[in-house]
Amino acid sequence: MKICPKCGKENPDNATVCKYCGTKLTPSEADFEWELLLVAKNQFESDVVKDLLESNGIDVMIKRAPAGIMGTNMLANPLMGSSGAWSVYVMRMDIKKATEIIKAEGAENGTSQNVDEGSKELPEE
Repeated sequence: MKICPKCGKENPDNATVCKYCGTKLTPSEADFEWELLLVAKNQFESDVVKDLLESNGIDVMIKRAPAGIMGTNMLANPLMGSSGAWSVYVMRMDIKKATEIIKAEGAENGTSQNVDEGSKELPEE
């Protein structure tokens, strides 16, 4: 819950203005934590998502799962980049906007990017 600096009343976490007095609410520390948006199948997909979100003003962090005993993450394809899952993170305050951008881009391109806040993986094509 966000606390209004003017009237001191509690507001929902996603509120930008106080619903009681109209004062602009500042983001809390929790809004600046990284949250998993989706898991891409390879580096190419993660880079496409990263470029799309950054072009819309959203900060993005990409992490690759560490190489395991099988070594699948150590393999690389010259066109697609490193194989294996790549996690795409955005700030908690941007998660809703990022999800909407990905859904809109999928609808525009005729692909079904079913990325909900509960679903963290890109669908199989």
